[in-house]
Amino acid sequence: MAIIKPFKPIRPNPFFVDQLVFTKPQAESVSGHRVLPLKTLLEENARLRPETPEGQEQAYQDIRENLRLLLAGGQLWEEKTAGYYVYEVVHRGYLQTGIWALTALTTDAVQNIRLHELTFADSVRRIRNYREHTGLEGSPILLAYPAVQHVNAMIEQVKAEQPKSSLGNQHGLHRLWKIEETGMQQALADAFSKIPTVYLADGHHRLEAAALSPFKHISSLYMGYDQLRIEPYDRIVIPDRAVSIVELFGFLRNDFYLQEVTGNLPVRPRHPGNFGMCINGEWYHLKARDHSAFADAAILQERVLAPFFGISDPKTDSRLKCAGGEKALEEIGAIFQAHPGAIAFTLCPLSVAELVRAADAGRVLPPKSTWIVPKIPYGLLIHNIEKI
Repeated sequence: MAIIKPFKPIRPNPFFVDQLVFTKPQAESVSGHRVLPLKTLLEENARLRPETPEGQEQAYQDIRENLRLLLAGGQLWEEKTAGYYVYEVVHRGYLQTGIWALTALTTDAVQNIRLHELTFADSVRRIRNYREHTGLEGSPILLAYPAVQHVNAMIEQVKAEQPKSSLGNQHGLHRLWKIEETGMQQALADAFSKIPTVYLADGHHRLEAAALSPFKHISSLYMGYDQLRIEPYDRIVIPDRAVSIVELFGFLRNDFYLQEVTGNLPVRPRHPGNFGMCINGEWYHLKARDHSAFADAAILQERVLAPFFGISDPKTDSRLKCAGGEKALEEIGAIFQAHPGAIAFTLCPLSVAELVRAADAGRVLPPKSTWIVPKIPYGLLIHNIEKI
């Protein structure tokens, strides 16, 4: 079951939202003031390297002071009453809708969240430290569940009856409707309590960090399976020595069919077991002879990255890079410019059904196996953990 709870988020003042959330200069012309993005003011200082106790403590102090100044100056507002939120993001050609709430991290609730990816221990440690020292969550984890007709009906009712706030830029429009009425809040909580299992679509590191911390709620966006979209998440190897094409192709032919690409266009696979590979500026099709693994990321890891390149732990090996989403090919091109000897592998994305099947089977996939949309901008609704 999912135990959800309403919350009182910190929200950006609409006059400043273009810079605070979407980093556009429009806010300066509207308000007469210039502010830095919330992700910079409230998070990025804690990521500075090298990491030292003194540096981290100073970063946390700066973040707490930045939050105080933003609230005092009116750039941020804190909601006075607790609520759930209907969240909707509009893309080109489609939209996605869900319920934004807090999830209680009780033992039973955590056990009913199915996972599908490994995590990086150092990332979990850093997120836990940030969470405990700042008390802030700038974006939610993403949880998926089988569509519930009663929940869908309540979402449509809220959208029809409640005023909305709309925020966005050229990359997408984000809408929020607050649910304050206690009867509907209770109905939502009851409906989610009857969902036996939910699936963690995005936020494995944040969930693990939150479960280890003393604050036992986490900001969560719940979406039905039919609302999710999974995009490619590709791999780039930066070898520590020159790779012989003859040697690599000879190795790959044991498990894959190889074919040159007509016109040397980038390969974006659309079927499981199919891959693209780019080496020395040339693109090739790869097709696995046996497609028995749960995900193409696992096939690539088990049959290529580990045995040929020696990348046995993709969580920690600095030779392995990942590029996901609609700009993945652009990122791959940038890596090639910086590292001409790099080798890229493009993958077919998992379907939602395959993700659920892997999670139900207890199959933990390599890190960065899925790039799941939506990606919620930092700061739309900030969970101030210390207030719970």
